[in-house]
Amino acid sequence: MEQIPLTATRRETTGKGPAKQMRAQGKVPAVFYAGGQEAAKLTIEQTEIDRVLRGSSGGNAFLSLTIEGEAPRMAVIKELQFDYLGKSIQHADLYEVRADQELTLEVSIELTGEPKGMTAGALLSQSAYSASVVGVVANIPDSIILDISGMEMGDALYATDLTLPEGVTFAGDDTFMVVSLSEAILATEDEEAGEDEEGAEGEEEKPEEGGE
Repeated sequence: MEQIPLTATRRETTGKGPAKQMRAQGKVPAVFYAGGQEAAKLTIEQTEIDRVLRGSSGGNAFLSLTIEGEAPRMAVIKELQFDYLGKSIQHADLYEVRADQELTLEVSIELTGEPKGMTAGALLSQSAYSASVVGVVANIPDSIILDISGMEMGDALYATDLTLPEGVTFAGDDTFMVVSLSEAILATEDEEAGEDEEGAEGEEEKPEEGGE
């Protein structure tokens, strides 16, 4: 899996006051946890985290974290805390990982091909856009490609139809539906006309209200 670069700086300040000031300056307070070492308090630019999230699935980004003045380290975002509106990131927790360490990550699902059964009035519906997988970082793909060119009307493809690299498995349920091809239900002109006539008759039959 490709690493997404992220730059951070160390900070000494803690507490709600300094954290509020950082956020006002477009920065996010973060903590970096590395096995056997004291947790490092960091500051990350809000725009940097936004960029990382745009390039990852489900927020579980695999990072090349560079703390200012230090060598890059492999890391993942384990938790993001948002404001009450769920829009602005208030805090981030990052964890260091090893190249041989098994991780659970969210990987995007990309469809390719044109279904054989795709005709006028057909509805192609994608139910799942990502899958949670477990594996060594080097084996986890950036995305999972699903070929839908063989689909006929009424077909559905499930997680079991996804091809995972050797050593990578689903983190949980592997029976969920990914995509289906069905016939769209459209109202005919006769049905619409009938509904209009019924509505008009109802208005004509409505008794007039009398006044005093």
